Amino acid sequence: MKITSIKIKNFRSFGSKEKVIDLSDLSTFIGANSSGKTAALQALQKIFGVTQSERRLVKEDFFINDNTDIHQVKELNLHIEVKIEFPELEESDKNEGKNSVPPFFTRFTIDSTSKKPYIRMRLVGNWYSDNTPDGDIDQKLYFVNIPEGEEENDESLSPVLPHQRSKIQMIYVPAIRQPLKQLKNASGTIFSRILNNVSWPEDMDQQIKNEMAPVDHLFNNIEGVGQIKDIIGEQWRKYHSDLRYNEAELAFSSTTLISMLNKIEIQFSSFLEVKTYTVDKLGDGLQSLFYLSLVSSLLETEEKLSETDIALTVLAVEEPENHISPHLLGKVVENLHNISNRNNAQVLLTSHSESIVKNISPENICHLRIDVLSGTTVANKIKLPDKSSEAYTYVKEAVRAYPEIYFAKLVILGEGDTEEIIIPKFLEIKEISSFESGISVVPLGGRHVNHMWKLLNQLHIPHITLLDLDVERGGGGWHRIKYVLNQLIENGYDKYKLLKVKNGTLTDDELNEMGDRVTTNEVLFSWINRLEDYGVFFSSPLDIDFLMLEHFPDSYKKIMKYGPRLPKKCDDPDEYSKKIMASIRSTLKNENATGKSYTGVQHELMVWYNSLFLGRGKPSTHIEMLTATSDDILLKNCPKVFERMVNHIKGIVR
Repeated sequence: MKITSIKIKNFRSFGSKEKVIDLSDLSTFIGANSSGKTAALQALQKIFGVTQSERRLVKEDFFINDNTDIHQVKELNLHIEVKIEFPELEESDKNEGKNSVPPFFTRFTIDSTSKKPYIRMRLVGNWYSDNTPDGDIDQKLYFVNIPEGEEENDESLSPVLPHQRSKIQMIYVPAIRQPLKQLKNASGTIFSRILNNVSWPEDMDQQIKNEMAPVDHLFNNIEGVGQIKDIIGEQWRKYHSDLRYNEAELAFSSTTLISMLNKIEIQFSSFLEVKTYTVDKLGDGLQSLFYLSLVSSLLETEEKLSETDIALTVLAVEEPENHISPHLLGKVVENLHNISNRNNAQVLLTSHSESIVKNISPENICHLRIDVLSGTTVANKIKLPDKSSEAYTYVKEAVRAYPEIYFAKLVILGEGDTEEIIIPKFLEIKEISSFESGISVVPLGGRHVNHMWKLLNQLHIPHITLLDLDVERGGGGWHRIKYVLNQLIENGYDKYKLLKVKNGTLTDDELNEMGDRVTTNEVLFSWINRLEDYGVFFSSPLDIDFLMLEHFPDSYKKIMKYGPRLPKKCDDPDEYSKKIMASIRSTLKNENATGKSYTGVQHELMVWYNSLFLGRGKPSTHIEMLTATSDDILLKNCPKVFERMVNHIKGIVR
């Protein structure tokens, strides 16, 4: 059985509008601090917590609008509902549902004959104002006996019995944790659950007592022990004469199974030395790692023991990266994956770590944020392109490679490594700190940039894009403008406002024919300027490498010890023309390119472009130039598009 969704209303930061969060075997909640990640975990804990204190609602659990005067409120309510499905029914011949199906069979709900059965559990809480500071709280756990979407009545709810609720238990590991406590055999710990699964002999206490008798005899015969015993007994009788307790003796207290188990502890040793180490000798990181391995041991034990009463264990871990070195986080995620793959387990995580998130499939990620208007949590699952499309694999791997976009306050999408080097440098000299402003520059502005826009819009993460205009390259120039316009429309922008011209609005045919007729650069750049209002900028007329070369030609030429040889136009016009045309075709990546859209000066720069960027690595060339050039020169010759882009960024981050 698996919990496939949770609905939350009026709990903590989840407001009066019911929020639905779909869950998977390994659900990961990410988002800024105080965005509702912990509240989502604790909502489940209120239903499936191991102890009564974990399940008990308190006044602070009820959502109260910031504009509400709590002293005037007489009643508050909340509900938390889970949907539980039974994938084990698909392979009934394996008998995997023997522990999960029987307790809930009579509560199965079926939408139609073609769909799987499921159950709905709902925790309903009501807070009432009374004469006490905390008020009075009434909470009840129900089965909802009708399919989702149907109208409810008094007969729709029936109480969940304690033995049914206890079939699902939640192990909650908070961000500020005490692994040492959980690694000892105390009531309610993981270690306690493992030991309780052992089938102990009924006469175990008598066997222990018989085995301890020789130890007590040996102890009492040691010189001095008997004298201490007599003194203690004599002094006790001076104060107390009750016949039941008049004899005080020295004896080992571990003469029953329970008392011995309470003292049992885990020890670590090495074949290299005799010395053993207890758990408290481990560092916090190793304690956390061993704690997770102990959870895995518990689940494996419960899976093998058919008499266990637990049908599903939900492991909720806040910030598993705490206390653990980055290179071990991959191992932590692997362990959590293994736990989630068990039939009797499900894992929920919260994290701020890019090392954790990049090891989680985007489909398992839920992004949480606070809506600034309502002050409540908004939860969004990550939606990827259709699996059958080419873009699916690209976007999935892209966001795993650059998980920082989930945590950014602003994402700048570039087309490659060059943007990752140049943009942060110009932000720095323009006195914008990428770190303080939460800006991430990522090379995800390529051919599938439209899917990145959809993803960031869905998560409400501000973003701007710097694309190459690629005039006279395949798919460049007007084709690039049309592509961006179409994708902005598909992403929900107002078509009539975006395509507005002097005589009205461009029709679909006019949009498709854009650039086919003879148009001037003035018209082209008017559309470029309009797109900048939508956060889409262009390195024109070619790409960011050529843009930088145009504005800092001397700085780039200096870093080459031996530059390209260009014949003088007046001395050898044929060789000059041949060299220029070869450079144009190589730069524009087209054997038929003429370079008619470029000036003579730009043609000569293409000779250097080939040597600087096609004949050697682009990143290393830019790094060498930026290192050798002063900030004053960079500011003085800064490309105008960077100026406009920086102003746009300032408007967002402020």
